[in-house]
Amino acid sequence: MKVLKAKIRKSSVHYRKGLGGTGKSVWLKITGFNTHGEHNYRIRAIKGFKQGFAEYEEIWMKGSDLLFRQFEDNQLSLDIYSKEEMKENKNNPRYFNQRRFEVITINKKFYIHAPDLETAKKVVKGYGIADFRVKQVARLRKKELE
Repeated sequence: MKVLKAKIRKSSVHYRKGLGGTGKSVWLKITGFNTHGEHNYRIRAIKGFKQGFAEYEEIWMKGSDLLFRQFEDNQLSLDIYSKEEMKENKNNPRYFNQRRFEVITINKKFYIHAPDLETAKKVVKGYGIADFRVKQVARLRKKELE
């Protein structure tokens, strides 16, 4: 599963809400996204500290005020969609075939396309393969196809 994280830039008015207990900038979780308006990202920011533990609040911020980071095994690109866009793109072939994965079994190696690593694993299990490894690889370019 992909978990998006962001740091608040020093130039932002909310910079203090992104500082940890030691005064250093910390990675905060992105909890929501909206395509409309100026403040598109909902961040789980630090409200304050009580007895050594952070108290969090969710605030909406501009993308220009954030530095992004993402976590997923071998992920090569960043995608952020609103709930409405996810529903629209769920069966769209352009979205579904967005990433290319290499599947390595005991006997052979083959490639599949899927929107994310978890879906790729489900597709391979649907083929009836039990022992396999999956990793994301770069998509084929037009030159490589010719």
